[in-house]
Parts: sequence; structure tokens; C-alpha cells
Amino acid sequence: MVTLHGGSLRRTAIGALAGAIAVALLAALVVAPGARAAEILYWDNYSGDPDNVGFANIDGSGGGLLNQAGLLLSGPEGMAYDTASNRLFVANEEGAKGSIIAINADGSGAAPFTAPGALIEEPEGVAVDPATGTIYWENVEGGGSIAWAKLDGSAGGLLNITGTTFSGPCCRIAIDQSGGRVYWVNTGATPNTINYANLNNSGGGGVLNTAGSTVEPGGEGLAVDNASGRLYFLGGTNEVGFANLNNSGGGNVSLGGAIIKNPWGLAFDPSISRLYWANEGNPKGAQANAFGFTGLAGGPSGNISIATTLVGGPQDPVIIKSPSGTGAPTITAAPKKPAALTCSTGTWAADYPGSFVYQAPRTLGYQWTLDGKPIGGATAATFEAKSAGSYACIVTAANQAGAAAQTSAATKIDAAKAKLTVKTKTVKAKAGKKATFKVQVQNQGDLKSGNAKLCLKAPKKAKGVLKAKCASLGKLAALAKKTARLRVRVGPTATGTYKLKILPKGISGKAAKAKLKIVG
Repeated sequence: MVTLHGGSLRRTAIGALAGAIAVALLAALVVAPGARAAEILYWDNYSGDPDNVGFANIDGSGGGLLNQAGLLLSGPEGMAYDTASNRLFVANEEGAKGSIIAINADGSGAAPFTAPGALIEEPEGVAVDPATGTIYWENVEGGGSIAWAKLDGSAGGLLNITGTTFSGPCCRIAIDQSGGRVYWVNTGATPNTINYANLNNSGGGGVLNTAGSTVEPGGEGLAVDNASGRLYFLGGTNEVGFANLNNSGGGNVSLGGAIIKNPWGLAFDPSISRLYWANEGNPKGAQANAFGFTGLAGGPSGNISIATTLVGGPQDPVIIKSPSGTGAPTITAAPKKPAALTCSTGTWAADYPGSFVYQAPRTLGYQWTLDGKPIGGATAATFEAKSAGSYACIVTAANQAGAAAQTSAATKIDAAKAKLTVKTKTVKAKAGKKATFKVQVQNQGDLKSGNAKLCLKAPKKAKGVLKAKCASLGKLAALAKKTARLRVRVGPTATGTYKLKILPKGISGKAAKAKLKIVG
């Protein structure tokens, strides 16, 4: 049989010969992703012959087709992205009861996605919740249901929709992470309605109030805007409406001069308040005006033409942006080890999974610098300084679209520095005997000292009268304290009082004053 899709006929079966030809053609068309721009636009080609997933830079340049590893798409009906695994999940409605296919965004291959307990029956619409590591999709067959599965494939099931209904569910879904809901359109209602259920499996569903919008939701596309508290939706008459998530009604979206033609799939970028759609109704193979966009805060409206990549019935725009820093990393030191430094990750803008725009980092890289210059091999989150200077760390976040870096404030590391405290500043001794000065030494620097000593500096009149060997301090750890004894041999001719200085060697620091008084 055939089903109607926005005015165009959908295939529901492909013969063995046709399938073999399609796979061969797809293999010839697939290219590896090339240089990445700041934003990459992905879409599924519903009329690709064979159906496939294309990508290009957000301005339409570059790109190609993703490697599907011989897996045949047939009637793709919804796509979402998981940043952590770098996979695009496509609802493959046709063929037996349909399937979910996971395609690697880096072009390295694809695989079917399944999970124990997860029902797949003519799936349409896909949404990914990165916070819980869960994927959701809508099953059209058997009256309809919302299925869920863990992204690692460990478990799945059906979502509790108590309190709401399925009535001709179609054709895309969207999740609201903040509100904890999933939304879909019932086309069996009169007029069509937008329904929802709680993501925590508690039911609690209902119907979203769209009063104030003249656009009847057709199910072709949904996107959540948490920043303004809206759900955007496509209508079957080439229009876009919105409903307030607080159930207070809605309105229509002005598209400016942008071309919109039988649109399928919505994406919304809250950071620039821009709404995107795919013009599935373009003539097959037409690259001009394949996608449209409009700025909702007075921004520009227009269209995106694809320069070189195959376009055939484009649907389901998914946008991956390079990471965006929101807070620089900070450096902390280990307790009692001021030279043992740790760099935080910094903070980075999160994905917008409810509106199919993604920008979270996939990987984080570190580089430490000393006085503004990179330190060779210092590429871990932790680093132990060995020399004095100004240290900073650079954190580079990367994802499929590109990379961005943030630099911490500088942290000064001071060389080892001794503070001397003489316990008894005036020591009495008899001529011909020994005197002992007890000195506490504290390393007030951030670095461990080399082999240090305490030495005596006597006045000229004491030359040949007072003799002392330097006392070894060894290596002093940062902030460490040590008590040393400096012994002075007093000559038999010594008389009166001698003003002395005790000074560190092998470690910086000021000399300490002391006196030696000859008695008896």
C-alpha cells in the first residue's frame, strides 16, 4: 500500500532488485565528511533514490553524503543527534515494521539500533535526551505509541501516556527537557491537536492550547524553545505557528520573505533566535532554496541553497555547531602542595535537543603555558610546576563541527623562599667552648627547594675567633617547616658580645640576626 505524506506519495515496499541497485548507487555517492565549518547542517533525503543523509556547511557550501555502511534507508521520517556518541538516529518507517538506524556523523559507518523491550513499529519522529541518555520515537502502527530506549541499547519500553490519547499520531515529536514532556500531533482529531505526556513515565498528559494561532498543526515538524517558553509547529498550508508551553495559547510566526514549500522538519537555534525548516516540496534534485530560515527577534529571513551535495526531498534539519564557551577554566592547587595544579573544564553552552540544534563538546583537551608559552607534553588536566613563573591552562572543546578554546587566569608560582626564626636570639657561651643556635626554617614559596643550608656570617672582629660549619637543611617541600641547629666553635680569646647573621644558602630568603655573648 501507499501512504500520503504532505501531498506526495510515500513508498512502502522496495523489491529485491531495486534494493540491490539502490545500495550500489548509495555506495557510489557516499563521500567522507571534509573540512568542518562552525556550523554543519544535516538532513535526510526522502527522495534520494536511495534515501540517504546529506550534510553541508550552514551556508550550503561543501559537504556530501554520510556513509550508511550498506544499510538502506527507506522512508526516513525524523532524525535527531546524540553528541556523546556522535550519532544521528534516523526513523526508517518503511520495510517490514521499520527500523531505527544510527549513522556516525563523522562518516565512519552506521548500524541498526535496537534495545530490549523497545517497540519499533513504523517509527516516525526521533528525539534524544542527552541528560538521561534516552532516545524517543513515535510508533504509528497499532494505534500509536511513544517508545523509549537507552542510547547504549541496554533497555527500552513504552512511555506511559495516561491522561492523553493517540489519534492518528503524526509525524514528528519533540522533547521539552525543562518541562519534562514529549509532544506530538494527533491528526485524527478535529481539528488536529498537539498532545503531550511526561518523560518520567508518570503519564500526566494533555492537550496543548494553541488558541490564537490560525495554523492547524500538521505534525510535519515540532521544535521547543525553552528560552521563550514556546513550541513551534508546522502546518499543512506552508505556515508556522507556536503555542506557549504554559498552555496560555499561541500565535503565528512571520516568515518574512523566506520561501517555504511543503516543509518537513523544524530546527530552532535559541542563541540567535532563528528557525529553520526543510523544503521537502522542492522539485526532486533541486538544490536552490532547499532550506528556509527566519529570525524571530528581528533577524534576517531567507533560504539556504546547497552547492554540491545531493538533495532529494530534504527533511528534518539537524544543526551541529562548534562549541561555545560560557566561562573560562580555573586553576586550583592541591592542599599543602601549591605547585600541584588542576585545571577545570570551564563551562560550555549545552545542546538544544528539543529544537534539534547541538553544540555541546564531545572532547576536551588541555595545554599548560608558562609565561605565555606552551609547555611541551603538559596536556593533562593536572600539572606540577617545577619552576617559578606565571602558569595558565587552555581548554579546547571540540565536536563534529569544530573547536573553541578558553584560557584561565594566570596563577603565579613562587620559587622556594626561606623564613628564618631564631629561637634564642642571644646565646651565652664560654671561651673555648661551643655555642648552638636553634633556628626554625619555613619554606614560604610554592616550589620545593634544592639542597639548602644555614650558614653563619660573623663580623670582622670575630675572624679567627668564631668558626662554624653550615648546617644542612636538605630539600624543603613547599610550606614545610624544619628546625636546624647551627653550632659555633668559640675560640679561647673570644671576649664580649658578637653580633651575628644567620643566612640561608641554596634557597632565597633574608638573613636572621643573632648575638653571641661570652661569659665566665
